[in-house]
Amino acid sequence: MKEITSAAFLVVFGGTIMALARRIPLGVPTDPLGPRAFPLALGAGMALCGVLLAVATLAFRAQPGRAGLLADAGEDEEVEAGPFSPGRLIGAVVATAGYLAAFERLGYLLATPIYVAAIMLIHGGVRGRGLVIAPLATTVLLYAAFRYGLRIPIPDGILEGIIRW
Repeated sequence: MKEITSAAFLVVFGGTIMALARRIPLGVPTDPLGPRAFPLALGAGMALCGVLLAVATLAFRAQPGRAGLLADAGEDEEVEAGPFSPGRLIGAVVATAGYLAAFERLGYLLATPIYVAAIMLIHGGVRGRGLVIAPLATTVLLYAAFRYGLRIPIPDGILEGIIRW
């Protein structure tokens, strides 16, 4: 029940941010985004997260969560995912440090799917096909949003000579 309450709060809060952001003046004609683009995107993201949380809670209510790859589990027992695991925390910090170290050298398109897959494994995300599809989809969507939507340059790393934009 608390997940549904949290989801409803996120949807209402995100909607409120979007409504308030629409009151911000558009800005100048030379700025394609304007000052209200980021609050609108933030509100829409919050509302979307609330909707996804509600759908996931209702769809997977009967399936208990399992701990991630680095959780403190016994030999043959399945452990439900808890709110905190030192192994998962350390794993996430190490994965993030590795991602930051490799980001410039490898480039966004190579480093990000590896990082997303590692975080999914550490925190007990999806298995099998989803472990391939989700990191690739996340990488492509965020790449398109930053490079083409927000026009923020993203490092190409070792693919710089191969990919010409």
